[in-house]
Amino acid sequence: MTFGKRQVVIAAMVVALGAAVYLNWQFSGNNPVEVTDSSSVSSTKQLGQTTYVNTEISDEEVSVSSDKSSNSSQSSKTENSSDKTAASSEVSSSLTKEQSDFFAGEREKCDKNREKSVESLSEIIESASSSESAKQEAVKSAEKLAQTIKAEGDIETEIKSKGFEECIVSINNNACTVIVNKGMLTDATAITVKDIVNRQGNIEFDKITITEV
Repeated sequence: MTFGKRQVVIAAMVVALGAAVYLNWQFSGNNPVEVTDSSSVSSTKQLGQTTYVNTEISDEEVSVSSDKSSNSSQSSKTENSSDKTAASSEVSSSLTKEQSDFFAGEREKCDKNREKSVESLSEIIESASSSESAKQEAVKSAEKLAQTIKAEGDIETEIKSKGFEECIVSINNNACTVIVNKGMLTDATAITVKDIVNRQGNIEFDKITITEV
C-alpha cells in the first residue's frame, strides 16, 4: 500500500527526527529507540505472448499480415487511450468543487497538526534542559506517531479501493474518525470501513466514527 502525499511528507519528518534521536543518544552513550517507516514498494511484471508464423507463406503475405497487425495494434492502443482518458475525466469530475475544497482543507489541517507534533517532540529531544526520562518519552511518542501515520495511509488506501473516491482518516487517542465522499456510504459499506480501520489501526468498533461529505 502506498502513502498519500501528506503521510509521505510527515513520515519523512518523523524518520528525520528518529535519526536526530539516534545521533543524540549515540554520543551520550544511551541506546536509542529506532523510528522506522515500514512502507514497502511492490512491482508487477507482465509477460508478453509469442505468436508462431507458418514459414511456408510468401514474403508478400507476411508483409501484408504485418501491416494489418500493426494497424490493428495502433488502433487498439488509440481506443484504449481514449477509454482511459474518458474514464479519468469521469472520475475527476465526480466530486463537486465544495467537496474537493473541503477534503483539501481537512488534509491541510491534518498536515499542520502532525507537523506541530513533530516539532514539539524535536524540541524536547534537542533541548539541553530536558531530562533523560522526558527524552525517552519523546522518542516513544515519535515512534507511535510514525506508526499512526502509516496506519492512516494504509486505511485510506484500502477504503478507496472499495470504491470511495475521497477519504480522510484521523487516529487520535485510540479513536478514529473517517470522512468519505457522499454516495457510497450504506450500512454494508460502513461495516466494511469499520472492519478496515479495526484491522489496520487496531481500533475498537465503538471508537470509530464515519462521516460523509
